[in-house]
Amino acid sequence: MRILHAPKNIAGQASMISRAQRRRGLTSDVLVFDQNRYNFDCDINIRLSKYPGLLRPLVKLYYFLRVVRNYDLFHFHYGTSLLPKNLDLYFFAVFGRYVGKRTIMEYWGSDVIQSDLAKQFTLIPEVTLRAISPSLDAKKRKRIGRINSLVDQSIVGDYSLLPFSPGSLVVRQALNHKSIPYVGAGTNERPIKVVHAPTNRDIKGTSHILSAIEVLKAEGLPLELILVENRTHDDAMKIYETAEIVVDDVLQGPYGIFAMECMAIGKPVLGRIDPQLAHYYPGLPIVSTTPDNLEANLRSLAVDSEKRRKLGEQGREYVENNHDADIIAGQLVELYESTFHPSSIHDPGGN
Repeated sequence: MRILHAPKNIAGQASMISRAQRRRGLTSDVLVFDQNRYNFDCDINIRLSKYPGLLRPLVKLYYFLRVVRNYDLFHFHYGTSLLPKNLDLYFFAVFGRYVGKRTIMEYWGSDVIQSDLAKQFTLIPEVTLRAISPSLDAKKRKRIGRINSLVDQSIVGDYSLLPFSPGSLVVRQALNHKSIPYVGAGTNERPIKVVHAPTNRDIKGTSHILSAIEVLKAEGLPLELILVENRTHDDAMKIYETAEIVVDDVLQGPYGIFAMECMAIGKPVLGRIDPQLAHYYPGLPIVSTTPDNLEANLRSLAVDSEKRRKLGEQGREYVENNHDADIIAGQLVELYESTFHPSSIHDPGGN
């Protein structure tokens, strides 16, 4: 089976999965329209942004015609595919069965989240949710329904996304933890470094974190907040290694790649775990944190190095047991194979 991941590489997940599939002896490549600032590994970079706008559809068509012959399974990411308006999905839906091609669509976050439904699972203020363009909710639901009717199977990267595409299967986020050195926590170095890496400050609750750190510093706790923004992935990982405490997301949650990477490094992580979703994550060592208990949780970890050390160890173990890239890649291959034999389709996430 020859696999192509395209055309988005969200948080490096496409390349993470692709490389794990290669370790299984499969042909698995990653195509992106453009490389982003994180510079995740890929095999084909179209560099679409260098072409004039009017030429871009033709460039996409050229690459579609180039790859459609060379791959059997097309794993699309983030609600996008190779051609404008997902026109290639119509081709695969009509002709895929006859020419031995299958398609998967994986949703990762804002591509599938609808603000009216999100209100049930978040503490993000109404004013911020309005910025997500609730007027687009109906259009987004229609688009998701259309895509799901065209692909052989749709999946989501976390249980928290399932309410937005109920017909999808859950295949959990992947991490090649074997490539991440365990550093651990629990040192007595001062100041105690607290790392936070917001992709969007309003959604991650960064203002609450800034305020809490200032309150605790005023109490005399030797804390230093490090905000990681607009860094390459390699640079960011080096900063994560220096942390004693990591604060992920105190408004939304449950957790994403940032928290997984920090747990793999052995750092205690604070983040919001929605009570409605907590049962999906048995044994998760993330300290469930909202703006209401943020100061208390930070204080508790700041004064207890042994607690930091134990949570760091538990985090590494959790990632190894739940997000191993090789295991996730194997689950996906089984799902791919089931699309060629629809009577055997199964649920890799046990939903």
